[in-house]
Amino acid sequence: MRAQPFLSVPPPVPPSATRSYDKLYDWIYGPVQFAAGPGNLIPVYLDDVPLNTGDMDTGLSTVIEDVTGWLDSPPLDGHDVIRAVADGSGWGPKTLGPRVITLTGVAIGIRDLLAAFRDLLAVKAAARLPADLSITRQSDLDADPLTLTASVRGDSDALKVAPLGRFAFRYQLALTAADPALYDATWQTEQLAPGGGATTGRVYQRGNPYPWAYGSPDVASDAYVANDGNWPAPVFLLYTGDLGAGSQVTDDDQSGQVNLAALQPGEQVLVESDTLSATTGGTLSRASYIQAGSRPLVIAPQTSTMWHLYATSQSGAGYVQLAWRSAWV
Repeated sequence: MRAQPFLSVPPPVPPSATRSYDKLYDWIYGPVQFAAGPGNLIPVYLDDVPLNTGDMDTGLSTVIEDVTGWLDSPPLDGHDVIRAVADGSGWGPKTLGPRVITLTGVAIGIRDLLAAFRDLLAVKAAARLPADLSITRQSDLDADPLTLTASVRGDSDALKVAPLGRFAFRYQLALTAADPALYDATWQTEQLAPGGGATTGRVYQRGNPYPWAYGSPDVASDAYVANDGNWPAPVFLLYTGDLGAGSQVTDDDQSGQVNLAALQPGEQVLVESDTLSATTGGTLSRASYIQAGSRPLVIAPQTSTMWHLYATSQSGAGYVQLAWRSAWV
């Protein structure tokens, strides 16, 4: 299924330069005028490059004609095993392949602007590091439409450009998202700190030696996390020491947990909750901080739940920052 509609009318065709004459036979060359792009276009951005804005008031107009692979499911592989002496096959561990997104668009403008725009596309296609592709999901009910994003780069397919005369070209750009999920463009964050016996709430003095306080509904070691998408959302956990050995992050259902080794004051470790990979600073790209008993921990689709930190910090300065985005597939 293709993402439609991205274009409500055919792309504008620039008129050629014209001459006009008045009755006194004074004539002028008329400048090339480009019609404004179609309205209500869906915002499409590759990193910081707008691809579907229509007339950009610079003499350049860009329109996306078609997008494939964005609304489709990613490639699926069940890894089923054919039985040798029985009917059918045995279920295997199903995995999702990388998502391939193909953008087809048109750029219209003077040749200098077209060349600069083509160079931008070529740089994005050839870049070794991934960039964010963002497409806004239009809604008839929600006044604040949702923007989804994927981390992509050009892989085995090259940028293809076909000139359409002097003032336009059509291009096709195939991008690969190694992570097939689509994510909310807005990051959500929370912070967990080891629980303690410190006073919480608001303290009031009532003119006598017996103060009283309103109890606080928030506990430092707990935080609500939510996933509005239709696919489990991973969470990045940034641990900052000091934290005692065996610190544990888990959720209400104990569906997974992350057990971490002790951290010294100021030491930081970044953990991906779904893969349980840990990275730290310095010359190490991976470190053996994940402890036995750890299990992948994600936010289930269409849920809001509480995550908890069970840890100790002698200085009281240790904490864990959570960062995540709702996920779709």
